[in-house]
Amino acid sequence: MAQDVSDCLRIMRLALGRRNENDEDSSTPTLLQYINDFVNLTMTDDIKIFEQFGTLQFNIDETVTDGVYTFNSLGVTQQFSNISIEGFVSLTAPVDSSVSWNRLEIYQDPSVFFDIWGVNNVDILIAGYPTQMLFYGNEFTFRTIPNTQYTIVLFGYKIVPIFADSTDALPFDHWMRYIAYGAALNYARDYRFEDESRARLEKDFAHERKLLLTRTHNQRKLSRAQPRF
Repeated sequence: MAQDVSDCLRIMRLALGRRNENDEDSSTPTLLQYINDFVNLTMTDDIKIFEQFGTLQFNIDETVTDGVYTFNSLGVTQQFSNISIEGFVSLTAPVDSSVSWNRLEIYQDPSVFFDIWGVNNVDILIAGYPTQMLFYGNEFTFRTIPNTQYTIVLFGYKIVPIFADSTDALPFDHWMRYIAYGAALNYARDYRFEDESRARLEKDFAHERKLLLTRTHNQRKLSRAQPRF
């Protein structure tokens, strides 16, 4: 059975005891904002589950002379909160049919990255083959800056897209109660619910969080172990 945002709203209202949709404090737009805030600002850092790991692929070229790109400038709609420490960059002249990519080193600490490449040297950068990339905030900075078009493939943890309406489908049905109780708990904090009510919501949220993580734990148990060398 497909679940959508309205199912989360229904559970939120039951958990909070706020069932009057005409009340500004518990209207659908208000509660929907709490759901969006939770999945985009809290869920990303609270848990890391298998179904949110994915691949990000885009092209870079010589037209961007400082080597700096953003999600928007790349036309990427699926944003990522975390990126792995390695990605891949295409070769303009593959060695053979089986070797068409090189590894791309990825940094997330600007001080380390710019300690290697320098900061105030954009005007003298020489274009060539990119070997390293900085992912910081909403920006991708490549060094060396590209001298032609290259395809970049990264791996990371995806940010859940904004829900625009209560009829929007949830990415996965089993997220429903976790999202509903997480958003309800944040609502209860902001509206200064009594300690007893908040404690009950915290207990309910912890239960749903445990169930969601158990699913990921069971998936990990079936995964082949990777050697540490």
